[in-house]
Amino acid sequence: GNNLSIRNTVEEVIGFWKELMHPKDIVRRDIELPLNPKTLIVITGVRRSGKTYLMFQTIEDLEKSGVDEKNIFYINFEDERFEPRSEYLSEIIPTIRERFTKSEQIYLFLDEIHRMPKWDQWVNRLIARGYKVYVSGSTSALKPHNIPSALRGRAITYMISPLSFKEFLKFKGVKKTSASDYKSDESKGVLYGYIREYLDFGGFPQIVKLSDRREKVLLLQEYFRTIMYRDILEGGEIRDETLLELILKYLMSSLIFSSQKLFNYLKTLGFKTSKNTILKYKREIEKSYMLTQVTIYSKSIKDQAQYPKKIYTIDHGLRRAISPVFKESYPLTMENLVFLELLRRKKPGEEIHYWKSKNNREVDFVTIELTKVKQLTQVSYMIEDERTRKREEKSLIEAMREFNLREGKIVTWDQEETKKIGEKVIRYVPIWRFLLS
Repeated sequence: GNNLSIRNTVEEVIGFWKELMHPKDIVRRDIELPLNPKTLIVITGVRRSGKTYLMFQTIEDLEKSGVDEKNIFYINFEDERFEPRSEYLSEIIPTIRERFTKSEQIYLFLDEIHRMPKWDQWVNRLIARGYKVYVSGSTSALKPHNIPSALRGRAITYMISPLSFKEFLKFKGVKKTSASDYKSDESKGVLYGYIREYLDFGGFPQIVKLSDRREKVLLLQEYFRTIMYRDILEGGEIRDETLLELILKYLMSSLIFSSQKLFNYLKTLGFKTSKNTILKYKREIEKSYMLTQVTIYSKSIKDQAQYPKKIYTIDHGLRRAISPVFKESYPLTMENLVFLELLRRKKPGEEIHYWKSKNNREVDFVTIELTKVKQLTQVSYMIEDERTRKREEKSLIEAMREFNLREGKIVTWDQEETKKIGEKVIRYVPIWRFLLS
């Protein structure tokens, strides 16, 4: 009788999610998933970044292409009715066959699948039978190098992050999303209003849809807690909730990570911990996609380990909602925003680092491919005085010399100018042009 009750639960859950497959308010993302995949399609990224909606968008595309909706199934494994037991998985296909469709060709969209034990072996069998399978998850259990070996080489992974500024404009119903659409000061004025909102609250889709500023902040704080509980603590490697929250908030507030400083900070609060523990916590935090670290680019690798790492958050709005330091600082927030945009544009095989010279000149972002530096990006919110300007330019020029590049760019709030200094070219790019180009 137990199997029957599991089958009934499975039927109930499948029926329930079938009703929700067609939300009215889908705004298309700038990413399309293949409709006739030969392999497993994996969608991964931070919680609430829009993975489920991307699945719904794909379901719509399938129906438009002529697939009968009877043969498309979406299941969210965070559904309370599912226990994390493999019996639930093994009842899914028999239930679909018995109660929903006899068709040979079925499409399965499996959300937060990594919560189920042995999911990889089960999915592997489905793909072997020729079913089309899309899975998603909000922890790096689904990152390419962590995908269980049964599926390795049989999966294509799509990383979803919160909305880019172009997507943000689409969500706001703004049609003009390319730099050439903005010629007049008046149109740019309106655009800067949107940039400020994006800078303030980031790109999580549900946050973008809310209009009340206070509600946005409260929901962002709610996201922070949900990620902490569901994606970090439930992973099971970490026991101490208070310590986790302190470390998280510390990392959200600092652009530079040094385990020694964090260790000292925790000691003043009375936490007896070790550097190993701190690094373990940091690793677990990174699995939730909340934070990304950027290392120094140096030709000698032993160099790299000794230098501090810089820390960016997957959404600058989330960072501002949690950290007073970022709440008060547009320059820091803008640096995080530019990093996220560079991350979105990164091609496979490229990496992003920061650079420091012997005499402490620094360039925020160095994009490299293999060992070749492709591009230098400096972020400077406001260049008020000549001294700041000279400092930023000198750092760029020194890096251009070291990497044999002819030009570098400085992303600013609203300054636009191209400057020749000797053989070198420095482009001052205002944030609106950077985001829309």
